[in-house]
Amino acid sequence: MAKSHIQPGDRFVKVGHPDTIWIATRLIELPNLPVHVHLMNARDDLDMQTMSEVALVDRKLYRRLQTH
Repeated sequence: MAKSHIQPGDRFVKVGHPDTIWIATRLIELPNLPVHVHLMNARDDLDMQTMSEVALVDRKLYRRLQTH
């Protein structure tokens, strides 16, 4: 499979919802599917979701936050 552009620890915000920061916790690689990323809400570790890498790198949907 192709190397993912997203790594655990990367942070994202959904366009239009800048108050919620999502942290990539792990990559999910399954045969014949695009890479998916398990995300955890930075303020609530019980709030989780899984998104495709394709959606996370789409700047109309999500923005990656710069790490310092």
